[in-house]
Amino acid sequence: MKQISIWGMMLLSLLLVACGSKQQNQPQEPSTLEQEMTALYGENKVVEGDYPDSLAVEVANGIFVGQRDSNLLAFKGIPYALQPTGGRRWQVAKPEPDSRFVREARYFGHSAIQTRSQGNAASLYPQGEDCLTLNVWTAASGMRTARRPVMVWIHGGSYVCDGTANPRNWGDRFVKAHPEVVMVSINYRLGLLGFLDLSSLPDGKAYSRSGNLGLLDQVEALRWVKRNIAAFGGDPDNVTIMGHSAGAGSVSILASIDEAQGLFRRAIMQSGSVALTSSREDCQRLTKQVLDATGAKTVADLQALTEDEIIALNDEVGKFFRFPERDGVVIPEDPYSRFDGFNAGIDMLIGTTIDEALYWVDAMGGEEEFDMATWLWYRYIAMSLDSAQRSQAARYLDYEENVVNREQPVVNFLNDLMFRGPAIEMAQRHAASGGKTYMYLWGKPLSAPVYGACHGCEVCYVLNTGRQIKTNETPDAALAAEVQQMWVNFAATGDPSTPQHYWPPYEATLHATMMLDDNIGVDYDSATEKEEMQFIAPLLKEYISPVFSDLLDKAPWYVGIAIGTLIAVIMLLTWLIFKICRLFKKNPNNHKS
Repeated sequence: MKQISIWGMMLLSLLLVACGSKQQNQPQEPSTLEQEMTALYGENKVVEGDYPDSLAVEVANGIFVGQRDSNLLAFKGIPYALQPTGGRRWQVAKPEPDSRFVREARYFGHSAIQTRSQGNAASLYPQGEDCLTLNVWTAASGMRTARRPVMVWIHGGSYVCDGTANPRNWGDRFVKAHPEVVMVSINYRLGLLGFLDLSSLPDGKAYSRSGNLGLLDQVEALRWVKRNIAAFGGDPDNVTIMGHSAGAGSVSILASIDEAQGLFRRAIMQSGSVALTSSREDCQRLTKQVLDATGAKTVADLQALTEDEIIALNDEVGKFFRFPERDGVVIPEDPYSRFDGFNAGIDMLIGTTIDEALYWVDAMGGEEEFDMATWLWYRYIAMSLDSAQRSQAARYLDYEENVVNREQPVVNFLNDLMFRGPAIEMAQRHAASGGKTYMYLWGKPLSAPVYGACHGCEVCYVLNTGRQIKTNETPDAALAAEVQQMWVNFAATGDPSTPQHYWPPYEATLHATMMLDDNIGVDYDSATEKEEMQFIAPLLKEYISPVFSDLLDKAPWYVGIAIGTLIAVIMLLTWLIFKICRLFKKNPNNHKS
């Protein structure tokens, strides 16, 4: 088994800290992407006077006037709740009151507050606490009488970044290609405003659900959809929620909590699961960091912070983020258990990609740094396991290295532990409880071999956004068309099969998995995957999630060990040199020889 030295840990830790400081402290000229995102922005205004009825939709909280592009109607930036500003900061979202105001719906609403990054288009769009908006795309023809399946897209971003303004999350091209559905995308609170547990503070009793506000925002958005989507030609009784990464994690949690029941009929989870959650203990670590950074003692102290101070605070401590909290209030302490029958009435389509972890090669600085980082992450995980679990992890690596002959066994370990394993666990439990279940594995790689079929590479195929992540290449048109039809068919009927490809259900005893690659086909009970899951399954109860900020959190620990080791080595070398010098003085003849 490949080893990583303490010097490697030290160097990686220093690299991570240095990269983080560099990104935060170096001013940069506005990039082309930043200019493009800024140019998209506009304020939706109250309409005074006449407006075209053909572009207007009347819903409970107002009349919204959208835009038309051929047969496509787009309504952007519709508020689905009272904005969580002022005294409503860190409060559960509440619906907007019924209204007769006429408002524009031409521009996306503000992105949720997040760290600005050149790699995240939504972060370069104007941000604000007033971010609870959604967008609707629908075909104009027959809208007034149609009852079309509704597909609600929940964006990813580790619950700390991204948003609906990102072109990779738009639904316009999807609905143009599939006018038989209505598409919705939603913004929700992120990071410190969406997932910060304040319940332990002296005045925190009224904030018992603050660790999961972003999820409760999503619930409120789905309530709005249930109540109003018929006005856009959608069927409120045939709603499918779908998402990628943290979006898929959100979907899996929404299927597992009481508040969301009855708001949707089907769920699509792309590379995300209930494993993307944090314990109360971990969430309290973030709370402590926020209090230490601000000097605050109470929620009232935090409420007094201005929006600019919140933005600065997010930049300071946001890298130490937490996922939604298994608080026992909103999310059960064992959310997997909800797949044992609680959500059996929800049809599910679940899947991952073959090379999930390769997405983070760039974030770690390149291939060599990524290789070192994955081994460090493996060591960090191993520290949290008991001896029996560590043995399971070691057996997995031995199997990958010596039986499967994988070049990067640790990378595959992370793929299976954080993504594939949890997806299979949910699918098996849901199928065993009688829930309708479909499973896929995405294998179509990017053109650059370093990325493989990485995390998120299927999104441009599903949403028909036109450009691939990382390489910006054009997706294969035939595969994109087939995959989109599978997703649409599932949303419409609960069965993703197409005339070209029958997709059998994933059952408790027959694990049918649709392989989505250049050659689409069904795999039954892969021997390799079955063996891998035997090693991974005992580890899933630890809810080990890819919170890579933990590497930064532990960096001082590794650096401390490395410095201590360095001092010890220097002292040892000094002692040896002293001894050798004394020996030479006593035996000068030996020295001359």
